[in-house]
Order: sequence, then structure tokens, then C-alpha cells
Amino acid sequence: MSLPRVVRFDGRDELVDDLARRLMALIVARQSVNDSASLCLTGGDLANEVYSRMAELTPQFTVRPDDIHLWWNWDYFIATDDPQRNSLQALSRLAGAAPLDPAKIHPVPSSSTTPDPESGAAQYAQELKEAAPIDVCLLELGSQGQIAGLYPPIRRYPESVLVAGVTGVPGDDRHLITMTDHAIGLSSEVWVMASGLDVAPALHQLDSAAATFLPDDEDLLWFADHDAVTQLPFHHCTL
Repeated sequence: MSLPRVVRFDGRDELVDDLARRLMALIVARQSVNDSASLCLTGGDLANEVYSRMAELTPQFTVRPDDIHLWWNWDYFIATDDPQRNSLQALSRLAGAAPLDPAKIHPVPSSSTTPDPESGAAQYAQELKEAAPIDVCLLELGSQGQIAGLYPPIRRYPESVLVAGVTGVPGDDRHLITMTDHAIGLSSEVWVMASGLDVAPALHQLDSAAATFLPDDEDLLWFADHDAVTQLPFHHCTL
């Protein structure tokens, strides 16, 4: 795989602001032609910074908050009210700025609602099958090369498996539930963000044709800051 579409930024703050604005603009655009917009969110510090910035930008965009569907591509299999839940962290930032419709918020099943990660994965997969296509799936590259809840070496799931329970995460005794590549690929667009020197080796490995599950086409767009791309080749083009 190569990274044919990478938006590069001088710093993390610039990346966060640009990505938040693009997401808000996408919501407006989708709502102008459809009944609603649908986002699949992720977890992590960088993602939370983007959500905080989106909340700040809300007054600048004409959005219908009650016509936004929110999904998550992964979350920890812990109690619903645990502060480490990705959905709780995102909603604590977004819901305060806009009156979201609870019926259109689709968190990953938790240990409070399902007996085990596998049962939760099956339940979430069924919800996805019954839902309208997601407009954009937002992902973050982790320092261990993980995207969503999938860690290298990436397991190849059967095409029929949209969501999976994951145990034995490197360096973490928590279980989680994640969308697989097949579910992520169903989104109209896939946006992946990468920030910091700690993810530079992982980003370089992806760019060096290492096996990865992301779609390698025009629907995939990378957002990376200066530190994240330090190990990528630079090209100077003169027209």
C-alpha cells in the first residue's frame, strides 16, 4: 500500500482545526441533500481534540444536530459509564454544544448491556446492517500501528464479519469491540489521522507496502502533522 492522498500540516493544532472544519462542512453538505448525516467516530487523545474543536465551531455552521447519526468504530468492553469509554468521551465534548438526538446515537455495546465482547459484536453488526450507509469513518493511527481496535499483525476476518470482539490487546488487559475492515470499507469515505513522532514508524511501515486493511482508493484520505510524516518521502513538483 502507498499513501496517495495525504494532507500534511505543520503542527497538531492545525491538523485538529482543519479536520474539525471538514467534518462540520461534511455534515452541512450531507444534510443539505439527505435527511441526516452519519459519522463513525473513533477514540484517542487526538480524536477528542477534534471533537472539542467541532463543539467550538458549531455556532459557525448551520447544522441540524438532531439529524446526526453517531457510530463508533471501536470501544472498550467496560461499563457504559466508565470514563475510559470512547463514546462517553466524545459525547461529553459534542453533546454540550448541540442537542443530539439520543435515538441517533449508536454506542458500541458495553459490559453493562451485553455478557461478553462476542455477543456485543454480533449485536452491533446487526445494527450496522440495518443502518443507512455511513458518510465518513474517522480513524486514528496508534503508536503500535493499530487502527480502530485492530493491532498488527492485522487479523483477516471473513467478509461476513463486520464487528469483532478482541482480547489480548498488547500491553492492555481490557477487552474491546471493533469494526473490521469490511465494516469500515462500507463508509462512503474513510479519514485517518496521524500525529506525533511516536506514530512516524507505523506510518512509514504502512507507506512501505506493509499489509494493511484500509481501502487503497479515492475514498481514503490521510491527515498527518509534520512529526508523523518525518519518515515518509517528500516529493517536490514543479508545474
